Amino acid sequence: MNRVDAAQLAIDPKGLGEIRSLAVRDDDKALRKAAQAFESLLMNQLMKTMRQAGFGDDLFESEATKTFTGMLDQQYVETLSRGPGLGLADVIVRQVQMARGDELQKTPTAAVTS
Repeated sequence: MNRVDAAQLAIDPKGLGEIRSLAVRDDDKALRKAAQAFESLLMNQLMKTMRQAGFGDDLFESEATKTFTGMLDQQYVETLSRGPGLGLADVIVRQVQMARGDELQKTPTAAVTS
């Protein structure tokens, strides 16, 4: 049986504690982690809302399928947020840095063209 790493799970029970301890040592890394956690939370809520708005077939809808679909959605969100995400975390970091008066750091972001 393979051992599961908690960092790969959708719900990391030690996540907030790590952000708190990181804030003491490195404020910028803690800011980035907190922004990513918020983005992940928002994406999870979006997935949940989209599932509720769907026109699912009531024949195959049960509490068990709702539970497992929610768990799958959380795992999707966690996988997406480990990558580039939606870009919201980058925006939050830049906004907080501007509010603090920090010199903005160049972070690679996807170019948006119209």
